[in-house]
Amino acid sequence: MTRRESPDAIADRAIVVDGLVKRYGELAAVAGITFSVPRGTVFGLLGRNGAGKTTTLECCIGIGRPTAGSVRVLGLDPTRRRELSDLRPRIGVQLQATSLPEKANVREVLELYAAYYGIASRAEEMSERVGLDGKLDRQIAQMSGGEQQRLALALALQHDPEVLFLDEPTAGMDAFGRRILWGEVERLRDGGKTIVLTTHYIEEAERLSDRICIIQRGRIVAEAAPAELVARYGGDATVSIAAEGFAPDATLGALGVWTQAGAGWKLATRGEPGLALAAVVTHANTLGAKIVSLDMHRPTLEDAFIAITGETIEETG
Repeated sequence: MTRRESPDAIADRAIVVDGLVKRYGELAAVAGITFSVPRGTVFGLLGRNGAGKTTTLECCIGIGRPTAGSVRVLGLDPTRRRELSDLRPRIGVQLQATSLPEKANVREVLELYAAYYGIASRAEEMSERVGLDGKLDRQIAQMSGGEQQRLALALALQHDPEVLFLDEPTAGMDAFGRRILWGEVERLRDGGKTIVLTTHYIEEAERLSDRICIIQRGRIVAEAAPAELVARYGGDATVSIAAEGFAPDATLGALGVWTQAGAGWKLATRGEPGLALAAVVTHANTLGAKIVSLDMHRPTLEDAFIAITGETIEETG
């Protein structure tokens, strides 16, 4: 028997995707994805290019129509015209590429979008939030790709949406633009907004997401909080040392599994690697061993991603 969820539990979820399938001819870009996003959280869709992240997002915002399955955003069905019309003022969207009138300037574009939503323009405020202060009179054609992405973010935020969809938002951005976007995402989450983020950048997903859904070839292959994914799939922490006259004793042996490769030794441990490193150095000094090299590695989300998918995220094809 399926346990019936309470109305409060259902209302707490901003987005519910159930059995989503999207086919293009014989190609299944999305092959049966199910997830839900609690209100006030950042939900990351992590995967290589072509994994199905953007297609999933497009179905959530009404650009794509599912072949099968269902999507609900704020309780509304984006495949139904009337419900999509009610939904649009409540969501903000930053796509990978936003087509803007090249001869218009930043102020004019912000004012145009404000008029579309029937709100007062906040051009000065929004341009400052995304690092475009002092550039309100710059034409779109004169802006870099990263600047246009930041303007697209301002357009997505200007009407104060309840849910924000960001599709590879920092692709092509420089470090300055990434810091601005990351700061905005963190500020919005602290303010109770719900954010769906698609990305193939490990650092971005790990820093911003409360929960990460790893997608591979149109399917979910893992879903959990970033730290949980690392703990479950990231493997052991390691300490490596090459030192003349060094060999682990019984005390160091209790820290984990030691392997020898030539003149070097490697410890794999589930314990705190910093403490293991300190113990290794202390033992080496006691032996009077001359340390040639010393390294410590903590398991990362990238390690977990490789273990889960069998691929590095940079791979294509």
